[in-house]
Amino acid sequence: MGRIVAKIVLTGGPCAGKTTALSRVEQELHDRGYHVFVVGESATELIKGGIRPFGENPFQMIDFQRLILKYQKEKEQIYEQAITMLPEEEKCVLLYDRGLLDNKAYITNQQFQEICQEAGYQELDMLDSYDLVLHLVTAADGCAEYYTLENNQARSEGLEEAIRLDRRTQHAWTGHNRLVIIDNSTNFEEKIRRVLENIYQLVHEPYSIRYQKKYLVDIRGVEVPSFLPEGYTKIDIEQTYLDSKEHYERRLRKRTVRDEVTYYLTVQKKALDGLNKIVTDKKITEKEYNRFLEEPIQGVVKKQRYTFIFQKQYFKLDVIEEEPFAILEVNPISSGSKVILPENFQIEREVTNETDFDNATLASKKRPKQFILR
Repeated sequence: MGRIVAKIVLTGGPCAGKTTALSRVEQELHDRGYHVFVVGESATELIKGGIRPFGENPFQMIDFQRLILKYQKEKEQIYEQAITMLPEEEKCVLLYDRGLLDNKAYITNQQFQEICQEAGYQELDMLDSYDLVLHLVTAADGCAEYYTLENNQARSEGLEEAIRLDRRTQHAWTGHNRLVIIDNSTNFEEKIRRVLENIYQLVHEPYSIRYQKKYLVDIRGVEVPSFLPEGYTKIDIEQTYLDSKEHYERRLRKRTVRDEVTYYLTVQKKALDGLNKIVTDKKITEKEYNRFLEEPIQGVVKKQRYTFIFQKQYFKLDVIEEEPFAILEVNPISSGSKVILPENFQIEREVTNETDFDNATLASKKRPKQFILR
């Protein structure tokens, strides 16, 4: 049985560079010894086959999206089944040209929930089924002179429609733990390099806690959703830290979106140089989760996470239970790029390297010593 190393979605608006990016990623990973599978864009395949939501005798958009969802899910299952037929030494990467949540950009949230319920799918499960989501921003937004649809005859969007769909697609994926926006602030070659950089970080290198930026936000006397941009996603998170040995940290994570609940176990090796290596990060059953809860527990942190997009940056705002502050996290668009913070947030200061605000510290109920209210 082959081993799935990573499941990666490349998404974005029309004329964003996905085709080129997919080709480059496939070649680069192949050269490094990975068996790469590219799962083609379902909408384009159906449109080219004659199933269209436009033109002569068009399908209703909700019916078209219903078909795409079913087709995409079945394709993903077939590819994963194929990997089980390979020798165990095969390191496999699945690259998806768009994923299950892309459907959400073309219909209302209520319609999307309806077709998911009909199919027996949970939105949170679909989000969590991918390890990394890379959103390539359409050339219509920032590089309009390069916007063209000549390389995809199944598309017909003008500039304004392309930008609208691009932003709806970004919002469709909010809630994913590892969503990265690849914008047009650099030339196209650098844009592709940023795609590769994020993938290499996922499949090769331990991640650096210094790369992520963290800020302390004063939330006293305000209702948190009131100052968030449109399109945010709310996730309830309960993170439990189990007794750990030496430099290993073990934690359980329970995530709830509406009535959907998922459970995870993470084992992380911590190093003195600030680099953390994930040893295990897997989804577990409720029964397994409850069994782990029977072990000695070091601490628990409960929080409401609000994920949103601002200025093409993906933010996570963690509102910690029983605390007068929240932690705002963002991964810069690229290494060294400037973070643009929302103006209506009461930012106290950056706390990227302050261990007082690590989840493990907050879980232990040791109130941050350096938090000073203005």
